[in-house]
Amino acid sequence: MGGDSYDYLVRARDLAAGRRPAESREAVDWALAHARPADTGVLVLAGMVLLMLGDGPAALTVGLRAAGGDPDDWEAQVVVADACRLLVRIPESLAAARRAVALAPHEPEARVALWRALAEYRTFTGIPKEHRLERDATARRAVELGADPRQFRAPRWWLPVLPAIAVGVMVPTAGGWVVGCVLALMAAVAAALWLVQARSSGTSASGRLQSLRALARADLAGDPSRTRTAVIGSGAFLPVIPFAATAFACAAGVGGHPWPDWLVAAAAGGALAALYAAARAIRWWYGADFLRRDFLPSRFAAVQLCAAGALIGTTLALSAAGVRSAGWWALLFYAHFAWFLAALAGAVALLARERRRRDDAAR
Repeated sequence: MGGDSYDYLVRARDLAAGRRPAESREAVDWALAHARPADTGVLVLAGMVLLMLGDGPAALTVGLRAAGGDPDDWEAQVVVADACRLLVRIPESLAAARRAVALAPHEPEARVALWRALAEYRTFTGIPKEHRLERDATARRAVELGADPRQFRAPRWWLPVLPAIAVGVMVPTAGGWVVGCVLALMAAVAAALWLVQARSSGTSASGRLQSLRALARADLAGDPSRTRTAVIGSGAFLPVIPFAATAFACAAGVGGHPWPDWLVAAAAGGALAALYAAARAIRWWYGADFLRRDFLPSRFAAVQLCAAGALIGTTLALSAAGVRSAGWWALLFYAHFAWFLAALAGAVALLARERRRRDDAAR
């Protein structure tokens, strides 16, 4: 039966390479269902195919099973490292990749896995110097062992920052409605990419979402560092809500055409409703206990919510006072934009600090 499972996984790998994800996933599921518990090689190959399909949660589960069955199997550690990297669990990815290198110092793929993990380890100011030196040395050693040098290209981490800056520039110049359409289009593209990624892993979008939610909740169990990370990650995008609502009203005032009071009130009401919806979404994702016990009492969430309330309230006050001066509206618009960038930068810095703590603990 173990041989049959291996044959099915070879077929699954070929199907994944041939862009037939549903059939590939079906073959993987069959192979795992019929594999012997001690057959680490089957588990490792299954994990590699799942990584090809982009299913990080399933690959991590299989990789951990393989590593638990044979702690000395370096390939199992590579699967765990790549799955954690896919799930943005970089300290664990680093720890697993380093174990792989320790177990197989002459295997180029172990070095490549370590390089991939190091290339993803970033703080707000970039890759720490010690990790950058280790990354470069790892790449050189991997090439010496026979790895393809073309794959050692660090990702351009600054690219996601560009859309945020572009939006801030476009709102007062192109107008809120134009930027609103652009944001709606970006959201639609993100949703489409999510569906494509789910289908590429051979699962449904709802099934993938449920598995990610279950994994996120399991991560919090008995781990204060992960809980703090979840608090920061959940609150990091709260500034987007006032920026996407009342900042547009401010931009109209900058152009000399302030919105009428009822429209500003509607935007403010929509922002408050969105904040409530965000709280409900956090509750759905992490559970009611997390929202009540960890998120709402945290200083980070309190600062974010107070700043959002102040921006929304000030916009309402200016509108109610009948202010038509473009200078006041410009000041308030750039207050929205500055808080949007500062809050995201602060979240990145806090997440990097937590990442360093967990990396030190994993060593």
